[in-house]
Amino acid sequence: MEHEFELPTFDDGSDEGTLVAWHVEPGETVAAGDRLADVETDKSVIEVSVPSGMSVTERLPATGDTVAVGDVLVRYEPTENESPSDAAEGGEPDEEPTPAVSRVGGDDGSDDGPTAAVSRVDEEPSSSAVTRADEAGHSADEQTDLLVIGAGPGGYVAAIRAAQYGLDVTLVEKDAYGGTCLNYGCIPSKALIHGSDVAHEARTAEHLGISAEIDVDLSRLVDWKGDVVDQLTGGVEGLCRAAGVSLVAGQARFRDEHTAAIETEDGVHTLGFEYAVVATGSRPLAVPNFEPDGEYVLDSRDALELAETPDSLVVVGAGYIGMELATVLAKLGTDVTVVEMFEDVLPTYEADVSRVIRERATELGIDFRFGELAADWEREGDGVLVHTESEDGSTAELAADAVLVVAGREPVTDTVDLDAIGVEPDEDGFVPTDAQGRTARDHVFAIGDVAGEPMLAHKASYEGEVAAAAAAGEPAALDRTAMPAAVFTDPEVATVGLTREAAEDAGYTPSVGQMSLGGNGRALTVEAGDGFVRVVADGPTGQVLGAQIVAPNASELIGEVALAVEQGLSLAELAGTVHTHPTLSEAVMEAAADAAGDAVHTH
Repeated sequence: MEHEFELPTFDDGSDEGTLVAWHVEPGETVAAGDRLADVETDKSVIEVSVPSGMSVTERLPATGDTVAVGDVLVRYEPTENESPSDAAEGGEPDEEPTPAVSRVGGDDGSDDGPTAAVSRVDEEPSSSAVTRADEAGHSADEQTDLLVIGAGPGGYVAAIRAAQYGLDVTLVEKDAYGGTCLNYGCIPSKALIHGSDVAHEARTAEHLGISAEIDVDLSRLVDWKGDVVDQLTGGVEGLCRAAGVSLVAGQARFRDEHTAAIETEDGVHTLGFEYAVVATGSRPLAVPNFEPDGEYVLDSRDALELAETPDSLVVVGAGYIGMELATVLAKLGTDVTVVEMFEDVLPTYEADVSRVIRERATELGIDFRFGELAADWEREGDGVLVHTESEDGSTAELAADAVLVVAGREPVTDTVDLDAIGVEPDEDGFVPTDAQGRTARDHVFAIGDVAGEPMLAHKASYEGEVAAAAAAGEPAALDRTAMPAAVFTDPEVATVGLTREAAEDAGYTPSVGQMSLGGNGRALTVEAGDGFVRVVADGPTGQVLGAQIVAPNASELIGEVALAVEQGLSLAELAGTVHTHPTLSEAVMEAAADAAGDAVHTH
């Protein structure tokens, strides 16, 4: 006879929560105390365990659904001789059953609790990887608890954290530890930004009474950048080894749901795994007719390895990568023209944010061609001739030494044979995941760029920690509400949480405060009075919902507001915190006070 299992009362006092993970599939049999699902409330993550043995016939809610106490989670058939009342159908059993719900991470002084879905850190490593690999028809050369494919900021963090939980971890990387961010993106670009800032400030300080003849040896600057990268990549490798992670240089591809083939210099080896994390990252988006050749058509990697500063350059794309690199080269003395099919720089940002960046870039000598599409190019003399097209059919030709194509990035999903494990990317090329990073196969996780927007290194690291915890049977669920983002232009741009428009769309009645840097003493002392800080809050409650900052070091300033959003702080708490004077951070305090109607330095 089929029965229903209802969600019992939460011991944290909550009435409802979000179903973030299932730990059982229809058709599977679980024993008393086994973990059925995880539910995240506004107070904690709850483990839902079964009070008696059962064979699950149907799961009702899906991951991501809101579930309330009393809702039916599964239909099942009992596997033990007990009455329906003993199977959580509303009656009172003669003896107290195994707790159906236990707050994860709680400490009541008792050693009793639900049986973990996977081995805990103090248990012997699981042998299920061997069993499952054999059941699939493939005998693996070696076994591991967790296979991580890709050693970028998501993959290596997942590997280290999982090893700290006590899992046997194998990390496979085909290129360089640290991934694109550390080797070809975030870190090297910021190093060149620093170098170009030094050169530009020294060259343009006559109005301060400072004059200098500046000669930029780009090859030496690039070498210094390389030393920074080498130091950090060596650190990543050292951290992994210190944590006990097994490092493999090679290409991993899934053979079946619990086996991977790894191609190394020594040949192809097979590895059986219980869990896997796909952290394969992203790559530059291909633009028709603009295949990078490293000389005339460049991608972002090429731009970070230039031996000489080009006299002129066409940049295709005014997104964050295009604007960062265009600014670097303009400050180093290159005549830069940016071609963008949309109507402004940083097209995904609010208009006033884009305006500040565009106007500053124009001051640096950057020319813009908005509403134009880079259609083709050809060699002309020692350089290139780029052909563009407008929506009205008009065309133009732009001559330069080279063309830099930075039109965006796409997830890398075609290198690991996802079809072998029955996982399919969505229409945008990303791997769909649940609130713990699990794919359509519960034991396989996807994190970082391959798992969806936003493509941010810190998002990948966060997802890596959650995936590692979930694989180890620890409480974990993703919450991207307070996920900050930054663009390292001049000035920098940083955001977190909701904009005014997004807050309205979400049903809030937003209260918005803004502080211009033109009224901030510290900003004027560093000649940066063009930016602003804007704080968005819920009008009735004052809860901080988000912020947009355009300022020097905005990437550092946003952390304070991210904390406020994460912790649900109020405008009064943010504005009431004393900030050091004179600092740029005072603009955050003043913007919060403005949103609350209590500002002193704005009107």
